[in-house]
Amino acid sequence: MKIIKILLLLGVVSSTQPAFAYSDDGHKIVAKLAWQKLSPFARQNIERILGVGEQQFVNAATWADDIKGDDRYSYLKPLHYVNLPANASKYDRKRDCRKDKCVVEAIFDFSEMAKSSSNKKAKLALRMLIHLIGDVHQPMHAGLKEDRGGNWYRLKYNGDTINLHKLWDNQLVRRIHKDWQEAVKQLEMPSQAEVLGPVQWAEESHKLAMEVAYGTAEGKTVSEGYLVEAERVTRQQLALAGWRLAMWLNKLW
Repeated sequence: MKIIKILLLLGVVSSTQPAFAYSDDGHKIVAKLAWQKLSPFARQNIERILGVGEQQFVNAATWADDIKGDDRYSYLKPLHYVNLPANASKYDRKRDCRKDKCVVEAIFDFSEMAKSSSNKKAKLALRMLIHLIGDVHQPMHAGLKEDRGGNWYRLKYNGDTINLHKLWDNQLVRRIHKDWQEAVKQLEMPSQAEVLGPVQWAEESHKLAMEVAYGTAEGKTVSEGYLVEAERVTRQQLALAGWRLAMWLNKLW
């Protein structure tokens, strides 16, 4: 089963980029939206692996962040993102996903594992899958290698110095609403969005990173105009991630 099986056996791999991800709120929003669109058969299989009820599914969405400090899972860190060159419009597996250690190939691999593995491995795989489909829709998870997906790109927001990646992971999500459950109510699920797949999701996010996310000057205060457009994209991507997560899981089962 490609690189994930090898990583699970070895339990170790190096990481060159911090494995930041959508805040807990962002991942919970995506999961709650997805739960509403799961087919009965997909839901039955998911509950067999994770336990019964929506809360088990929502909790699973944040597991990959909850275990960040556990060295046993350090091999998962490179799987949260993919870096494409600034002028790239297409994902190139050989160029962008060295040794298949990136979010794109991880989604394919964990999808296979969730369906065909023993319950313990299936649980890990499904937890990661729910999380990573959220991650790949966050534009900075398909950002530039040079600044580690915006982690080295400093700016000022509300008087504080933060990095661009954190702005998109946290502050923009909370601009929708400070209570994530209230934020869910403000998001409109797409009615006829294309499901596509991890390659296209990463390409879309990279395009948004280059056209929108990197549109604020490094070291400067973020403008209100930028924040309005960035929040619009965040709303769009959260809703799209929820829809696609559900459709992807429905296709698995």
